[in-house]
Formats: sequence, structure tokens, C-alpha cells
Amino acid sequence: MGEKLKVGVAGAGQIAKVLHIHEYAESPDCELIAIYNANLDYCQDVIAEYEPQGVKFYDDLDAFLASGVQAISVCERNYLHAEVSIKALEKGISVLCEKPMALTLADAQAMIDTAARTGAKLMIDQSQRYSRPHLKAKEVLASGVLGKIYAIQTTFAHPGPEGWSKTSEWFFNKSISGFGPLADLGVHKCDLVRFLTGLEAVRVNAVKTTLEKPGTVEDNSQAIIEMSNGALCMVATSWTCHGTEDNSFTAFCENGVLRLNVEPGDPVVVYHKDKAKGRESFDVGGIQANTEDKWYLGVIQDFVDAVLGRKPLPITGDDGYKALEMVVAMEQSIETGAWVTLPVKA
Repeated sequence: MGEKLKVGVAGAGQIAKVLHIHEYAESPDCELIAIYNANLDYCQDVIAEYEPQGVKFYDDLDAFLASGVQAISVCERNYLHAEVSIKALEKGISVLCEKPMALTLADAQAMIDTAARTGAKLMIDQSQRYSRPHLKAKEVLASGVLGKIYAIQTTFAHPGPEGWSKTSEWFFNKSISGFGPLADLGVHKCDLVRFLTGLEAVRVNAVKTTLEKPGTVEDNSQAIIEMSNGALCMVATSWTCHGTEDNSFTAFCENGVLRLNVEPGDPVVVYHKDKAKGRESFDVGGIQANTEDKWYLGVIQDFVDAVLGRKPLPITGDDGYKALEMVVAMEQSIETGAWVTLPVKA
């Protein structure tokens, strides 16, 4: 085996701990050499675990980027995603950026353009693609057994970021987060609709409201999207789903119905129009949840393999852009009270 890829993580918050840091540390192809956090007091638990393993910690971004890292994850707060990613890409450092990739389409495009110009890799972590139920659902829909998709209903709802992050207050500040669940959860669902169906959004109409949470962002949103085959898609997000979590997807199709994470105990269920086929279920395990201490998805290894030239990027900057574009279109629809047609001007 050749020399290991030297990697780092910018931002040592919850998503870094649940997914990025440990997957880098466990990869046989990586050497995790550096972690950056603007305030190291907030990540003493990470320091205690990884400093004895030889990882250096930085509270200066420029020093972190000059540490010898060849690839990094950007797990900063939303408003810093583009800034930190572009700084790294300009230095030829490949980037795996958390979602949403930016707060504006102009910044997202600047990230894509910088990667193209420097030759560094840019991947967006749309981690819902990696759950086993979603991979099975994609397989079912791609097989053609259900025929044309007529309508989609998908929801992502949980009690809110307070139970996820010990520094959750930033989620409620629009200048930092950009959006409430409209993007925090909705960008997952927008990407997932594209990933599972192969369809693109044509136009969007949306509403949002704040019913419970403090701050300057919404805590609930709903959108209707007309897809490229004429199907209608409903995307609902909420931070006020108490006592449980809803991460469901239903496709109503020409030859039956696909249900994801709807029926307890059966993560993927197909109801066939043909009575002889009836109901079919697939026991492929559950979807990752915010209550888990660590996720084991393979996102990091896929990124590492792409940087090492072993495979193409599984989720590109363009994929991240299109998911963000759907969210931006929703926000524009909310502001104008009208349908918004895609593509949206950056």
C-alpha cells in the first residue's frame, strides 16, 4: 500500500463526531493529522480522544490548512461552508462539505468553479443516500417494476436540534444557519427525491411557519414540487415532532406503491397493483438516527477513494447545488407567494 492520505476535519461539532472524525480514523487509507475548531474549549472531548493518537488541534484556520492535509471535511456552521471550502480548494485540498453546501447559489457555484479550476475534489455529504433502505428503494424504482411515478410524499421531522448539538443555539439564528428545517432537513429530502427517482424539479410552491422554536428561522415547512415527468412531490419538514422521528418516503406509482420507513418493523415495503404479487417487504435494516452516537455509512471511505483516484465522486458539487436550488426555490416561493420555476438564477 502506498502512502496514506493526510486528512483533517474543520469543525468539531456533532456531525463531525458522529460521522467524519471516527470514519477517517478507522480508514486504512487515511492518516487523520489535524482537526480545526475556532474555539477549542467546545471540543475538549474530541481532544481527549484523538490528541493521544497524534492528531494536532488548531484554532487558526490558516494554520490548519497549512498543516499538510491533502483532504478535509468541512463540518462548520452553515454560513462558513462556502468560505472554508473555497479556501481549502484554492490550496488544492480536496473537500467533503456538509450539507447545505452554501447559503446561496452564487456561493455554491463558486465552490464548484474553484474545484474545477484547481483540480481538487469537491463532494457534498448528502448522507441519506447511504442508508440501506434508501439504496434498496432506489433499486426497486430503477428496476421499473412499479412503472411511472405519479406522486411522492416525503417527510423529515424530529423534535429539533436541541437534542442533537450542545451548541444548538446557532441553528435558530438565520444569519448563521440560513434556514430552519427547510434546509437543515429539506435539503436531505430534495436530494433524496432526485437520487431515488432520477427526476428533476420543474417548479415549486412552499409555505413555512414558526410555531414553537425561538429565533429567526422557521420550525415547520411544506412544499409542493412539480417534477420533470409531471409527478407531484410533497416535501414536509419539522422541528416540532415530539416523541418520535419521521423520516419517511412514499412513491405512488403506475403499478403499485413504495413505502420507506412508514410501517413499523418493515423499512421498505412495496404494494403491487398485481394482486398475485401482493405485498412485498425488504428487511434491510433501519435509517441512521440522530439518537445514535456514531454512524457507519461509508461516506468517508467513498470520498477517500475518489481523492485517491479509485472511483468517481459519488455525490458531486452539482448534486449539492441542485438540492440547494430546490430549497432556494422554496424560500423564494414563500417570499413571493407564487410558484417558482427552476432553474433559479444564482
